Amino acid sequence: MATAGGSCVADPGSRSLLRLLSFCVLLAGIYSNSYGSQFAHCRAFQWNKVGDGLAYEDFSFPIFLLEDENETNVIKQCYRDHNLSPNGSAPAFPLCAMQLFSHMHAVVSTVTCMRRSLIQSSFSISPEIVCDPLSDYNVWSLLKPINTSGTLEPDDRVVVAATRLDSRSFFWNVAPGAESAVASFVTQLAAAEALQKAPDADTLPRNVMFVFFQGETFDYIGSSRMVYDMENGKFPVQLENIDSFVELGQVALRNSLELWMHTDPMSQKNETVLNQVEALLSTLEQSGAGVPTVVLRRLNQSQPLPPSSLQRFLRARNVSGVVLADHSDSFHNLYYQSIYDTAENINVTYPAGQSPEEDLNFVTDTAKALAGVATVLARALYRLAGGASFNDTIQADPHTVTRLLYGFLVRANNSWFQSILRPDLRSYLGDGPLQHYIAVSSPTNATYVVQYALANLTGKVMDLTREQCQDPSQVPNENKDLYEYTWVQGPLNANETDRLPHCVRSTARLARALSPAFELKQWGSTEYSTWTESRWKDIRARIFLIASKELEFITLIVGFGILVFSLIVTYCINAKADVLFITPREPGSVSY
Repeated sequence: MATAGGSCVADPGSRSLLRLLSFCVLLAGIYSNSYGSQFAHCRAFQWNKVGDGLAYEDFSFPIFLLEDENETNVIKQCYRDHNLSPNGSAPAFPLCAMQLFSHMHAVVSTVTCMRRSLIQSSFSISPEIVCDPLSDYNVWSLLKPINTSGTLEPDDRVVVAATRLDSRSFFWNVAPGAESAVASFVTQLAAAEALQKAPDADTLPRNVMFVFFQGETFDYIGSSRMVYDMENGKFPVQLENIDSFVELGQVALRNSLELWMHTDPMSQKNETVLNQVEALLSTLEQSGAGVPTVVLRRLNQSQPLPPSSLQRFLRARNVSGVVLADHSDSFHNLYYQSIYDTAENINVTYPAGQSPEEDLNFVTDTAKALAGVATVLARALYRLAGGASFNDTIQADPHTVTRLLYGFLVRANNSWFQSILRPDLRSYLGDGPLQHYIAVSSPTNATYVVQYALANLTGKVMDLTREQCQDPSQVPNENKDLYEYTWVQGPLNANETDRLPHCVRSTARLARALSPAFELKQWGSTEYSTWTESRWKDIRARIFLIASKELEFITLIVGFGILVFSLIVTYCINAKADVLFITPREPGSVSY
């Protein structure tokens, strides 16, 4: 990886791990010497106290993660056979050794590698690009459809519900992100489904926008791009349309039943914003009053916001916003942005002996707890949108939560995920969990699955043929500027021999999550994220035996002796060539 001013980490495909990342405020966060200077650079607060910043170190050697037990057994056996000796004595040669190959093309920093890539692209017929910007797509939808070919009127008000999609770890594309990402976006998906089922959802005075940001781990790539597009009229919703902002942080590791409400102390120095935030907190408390599994708590106003997408919006405009999290101060998650942030980390476990289908539908305690948080969120969004009549009837479905957790954290290739995807995306589902690293080739598998899960949970099944679904302009009263139409595989029939495909109409869409720094070619920007990933050709390793220094020296001397001897022999043979190699006489003419 490379950042604007930092060094380029040599190998995104092979990096080691501890419990990761001493996290305070990222480059693109809100707190700086000019805004909340007392909170900038972790002066007052450190969110991940168990972290050590190892993930941002530059290592001059590759570090590989081997997940195949057979491969690790081969290495261990070689070590035991040749490198271990009895009674603690020095091991005897030959010794087992391993060589790692992981050549990265990018060097120095993002500025350098992007400049080199640009030069290659400008003057070479077959350019060799050395690095790529981290990029993907944000997933977003609206409770009520809007015309995406234009922008909303200034008087139109929208309540934003946001969370992040991505995580990371020390190793490339190994990012399970159970607590740091999955639990929160699964909760938001369940809340979106619950709110969509409200009888008066289509007639609420204000609209609700659900956003799932990509690349937030790397200096808020997704949220900074959405803010940039809003400011420049490239997104249907503008900053001035935002009425309030509710974000889900880490929510799966609550102590007791507490869910903490984090706000920004600096923006609340404005009395208008202070009153709006107070009203927002009161609405959340009222919404949680009828949910026995959740107790909402306020925090001291002198505490800064935790790492959150809300920070990017506050940099552009004073927004009344709150971040809901399971921690009041430092993270409860001991494996923040680690390969160990898995299903087990948030207590998602299943009884032994069950089939995969039974595990898919088994409602875990974690699913029940997150469904409670989703219910609070859905009811709060309903109130914030101006609803009142059906607040107590809004209820998130624990079965939805448990199926989402199973699919994202345990086994993506399951019957429900298969039924909600397009036929051509079947290969995106593996037998293990999905990974949540943003990457450079997009959309990633997780982004597609979240988009289609959102579409199926909040959309409507339409009586359209496949051709009509792919081109709804043929159908009266259908409008692709208002809706997104998707032909999905559908569930298996009663005989489980064929699928029942159908068309889903929803407002779930994708929006580019590429840092504005690369749009503007400001590769050294301190305003926007400038993370890039180096390109590489081959990552491999080989295992072999090495001899002792004495044997190597003897081998060298013998080889040198043979070389000298061969040179002498060659010289002698060449000197006596006229004697050793007599040229045969030309045959004379013969007469008869």
